Amino acid sequence: MKDDTRKKLSALIIEELSERIRQNENLRRKLEPFTDLPVGKVAEAIIKQFEYLLSSDLRDLILYLIEQEVKAEQAAAESEATASARKGEPEESVEEETAAGPGETEEVVPVEIKTTEHVMEKFVLKEPFQYTEIDFEIKSDDWFYLYGFCYAPDSTGKGIPSKQLLMKGIDGKNNIFILDYGDVRLFLQRLITEIDAGYISSKPPVSAEDLFTFKLGHEKILNTLRADEWIVPLSFWTVIQGREQIIKQVEDRYVEMLRTLIDIHDAVEWDVEVFAYDQYLIEHSSVATQAHDAIKERTARQPKLRGKDIKVLERLMIREKNIAQEIHSQLLLHSSKTKIDFMVRLDNAYMDDWKSILSVRYTVGKDKRKNFCQTIRSLQNEYDEFKLMLKVSNPNTKFSFN
Repeated sequence: MKDDTRKKLSALIIEELSERIRQNENLRRKLEPFTDLPVGKVAEAIIKQFEYLLSSDLRDLILYLIEQEVKAEQAAAESEATASARKGEPEESVEEETAAGPGETEEVVPVEIKTTEHVMEKFVLKEPFQYTEIDFEIKSDDWFYLYGFCYAPDSTGKGIPSKQLLMKGIDGKNNIFILDYGDVRLFLQRLITEIDAGYISSKPPVSAEDLFTFKLGHEKILNTLRADEWIVPLSFWTVIQGREQIIKQVEDRYVEMLRTLIDIHDAVEWDVEVFAYDQYLIEHSSVATQAHDAIKERTARQPKLRGKDIKVLERLMIREKNIAQEIHSQLLLHSSKTKIDFMVRLDNAYMDDWKSILSVRYTVGKDKRKNFCQTIRSLQNEYDEFKLMLKVSNPNTKFSFN
């Protein structure tokens, strides 16, 4: 099919979709909770979600379901045509065509039955992560970095690492692997280091630049895991030396861990805090390029602020505020109630560290929580070029190892 034809047909789909949206009374009622918000912002947020829908695995599911429906309609039409053609024929003629002759075995043609369950098994019941066998030896003095824990699929785990995810840890070198003990599954990685043990256990033995990468990576990994598992996150730089020590910690606090897993499963309130790094953003092309033109027009009477041009800082704050509003508008779609603790203002100061630009508590029904968490992951990917850190927590389910 030519590109021009595809464009015309896709335009027809949009027209048909628009008309059906206008006539859909159920959809209109579902949009009533958004009537207090700016119409343009609501429409923009919904379109973004629609674009995400058509670029995810659900797109393949939609295509598959439509194809199956078309095939079913075609089969029904062919069956009806065949029945009409045979109408009036003697019943015996049909039997002569299908019956086996003397001494012959009647061939039974298997009929393939496709159900909705088969479709959903392909897209929903699959393993949430890709795993492979562990290809390294765990030594008794190895240091491990722990991300969090969730329910284990069965209760046969004995603390022996079984497989690893096709996902790198915060150092970008070692894969994350799982360790099951009873009903608890831990997500962790090995740390390869020769640093003094007393130092590594208290803080990362890395440069400021690596520390930035580690903190960002920690939250990104949690957001990825959380989108498919009800995970209890552990705080940044939770490190333990020795597999036996990890098992001892789990044994000592096993009941507490299970209670926390129950709490996280029943949680409906989620605190989301978005952090930006001013120095990184101010050098990003979306801020630096447009600000460069503004600097040229700045007169000699316009001051500089602590070595940073005032126009650059204005552009930075506007960009951060726009990002905060966009993120909030998308998460708002999945929540029944929100409480904004903080949103960056245009008069906020420049910082040389992570700076909070949005802090909100969202009330999310359990039926919408998976979509909420998947939206967090999607937003993390969408704003990856800006190196934003999205930190998610539940106020009632904090857990940390000693």
